[in-house]
Amino acid sequence: MGKVAIYARVSTLEKQDYKRQISDCKTAIGNEYTENNIEIFAEQISGYKENESRPQLSKLLSIIENDPKYFSRIYCTELSRLGRDPRSTRKLLDDLTDKQIPVFITSINRQTLDENGERDSIMNIVLQVLMEFADSESKTMKKRSRSGLLQSVVNGNAGGSKNLPYGYAKDENKKLIVDDEEAEIIKEIFNLYKKGNGFKAIANIFNYREIPTRTQKAFGNQLMKYKTEKTADKVTWTDVTIDKIIKNPLYYGQRRFKGNLYPAPAIIEEQLYRECNEITATKTHRNYLTTYTYLLKDLLICGCCGRNYFAKFKPVERGDKVYICSSRLTKGGNCGNVGVNISLLESAIYEEFISSGRLAKYIHMNKLDIFEELKTKISGLEIELKIAQTDFAKKENEKNRLLDLYLADKIDSIGFEKKQAEINQSEFELTTKANLLKEEIFQNKKIFDKQNDKQATTQMLIDAKDNRIELKTLFNQFISKVIINKLDAKTVLASVFITYGGKEIGHPFKLFLNIRGLASRPMKYQYVSVTGMNYRPIYRNNILLNNPHKLLLEVEENKAVYDALDDHYDFFIINIPTENLILIENTYPITV
Repeated sequence: MGKVAIYARVSTLEKQDYKRQISDCKTAIGNEYTENNIEIFAEQISGYKENESRPQLSKLLSIIENDPKYFSRIYCTELSRLGRDPRSTRKLLDDLTDKQIPVFITSINRQTLDENGERDSIMNIVLQVLMEFADSESKTMKKRSRSGLLQSVVNGNAGGSKNLPYGYAKDENKKLIVDDEEAEIIKEIFNLYKKGNGFKAIANIFNYREIPTRTQKAFGNQLMKYKTEKTADKVTWTDVTIDKIIKNPLYYGQRRFKGNLYPAPAIIEEQLYRECNEITATKTHRNYLTTYTYLLKDLLICGCCGRNYFAKFKPVERGDKVYICSSRLTKGGNCGNVGVNISLLESAIYEEFISSGRLAKYIHMNKLDIFEELKTKISGLEIELKIAQTDFAKKENEKNRLLDLYLADKIDSIGFEKKQAEINQSEFELTTKANLLKEEIFQNKKIFDKQNDKQATTQMLIDAKDNRIELKTLFNQFISKVIINKLDAKTVLASVFITYGGKEIGHPFKLFLNIRGLASRPMKYQYVSVTGMNYRPIYRNNILLNNPHKLLLEVEENKAVYDALDDHYDFFIINIPTENLILIENTYPITV
């Protein structure tokens, strides 16, 4: 008698399981075969997947390939269970027919071979029609599903999932609304991140406070499938979760769907969202809370390879206390540039700000009324943005009208797809334009807000000397970047680029740091400041193009003598006075 096989399949979109299919097939088999002679192959997977990508079907075909006589018949409820793609399904049936294995379709109560084992010609015609119908039905279902989801988003519906975005709930009309209690957590996440807390640090804060996650709230003790199985109440906050929240435009009122943004209830201001995402875009990969505030964090650039510098600090004797190129984090990636002592670099810049008067001079020279100009520019950009948003809304209405025509069969699929492609392209261009305008408005507002702050006078810097957080704020307000280059074994060039009114001003401060002074006991914090140079540093993409030796010769010619770094000409060298030293940790005695 041999054995028979049942193949059952449901797609990932279908909510029912395959138990009904198995039951219907067993009913068709009747008492001809016992349970021991019936083998079941069932799976949940798309019918458009290739046969080899469907594990249970592959297993069935593998058995047949090894022994074509193993199964005397294969049962399935509908032809679409074998596959949705007409070409692949036809090939599968032809291969089974060649092996003299009939396929019995319970919905039409017929099989592919007649009583003599020959191909049933009538059945062949019926199957071809069924295959084309299954393909058409599936595509129509997907189209309606997509259009339904889109319309749901446009209407502001929350969707059917329990796993709503954190900070939101659904009302009695199934609309997406703000959950006031969770919204406070979302606001806290953005504010914590803006203040310098990393994703992991924020997650740890919430886990310590035992704030429940969305999964905990939605699924209780239900078993969840992650890399390892665990119940929902054990799912805690992670850095990945915080990262996704920070980058989700939904929280400032723009819901993302299929690459486009649609209006939604906002929890935070767009300005806060953009500030946080700007931090994410410019932040180095070392994204965690540190015990110390580094004044030049995210401002330092390697003049050899163009990468960021990061702080490496161990608060122990002879422990690292340097800003160092991030190329060293990659095995074999060291670009050869040198690390710079944190206190030396920060103190040298601070001393220049305090003693040279250059910063005050720049502020005085550029103390033009830039506010009205900025206001006018921002106003013009906002008008442009409103026009782009209005045009986008018109395109959305046009798309909805087009969809209605298509669903009402008043336009064919070719015309629909062509017109839809045109609208999508227009929407893409308008979205791109709107995003660029938003970013430009954001940057100009940031400049405006900075210039509305009280002016960073010398006295402000002096007052902030022992407050690293405030001092870092001032450094960030007036320094756009600092490029670091090793010139020889004892000299490092730090080019400090000053910004005011949103623009870099003139040439950078050129500070030649004596890094060997730190090796002496007591330690020496020394540098040479050079103003005018004929052979001045030239940078391309933040990489120094000059010959380091020629730069040092230029310093000598300007009488800020290179040998002064060895104390041969003490009056040219700047010994940073104790009151202006910015020490991250005062471990050793110092001298000036």
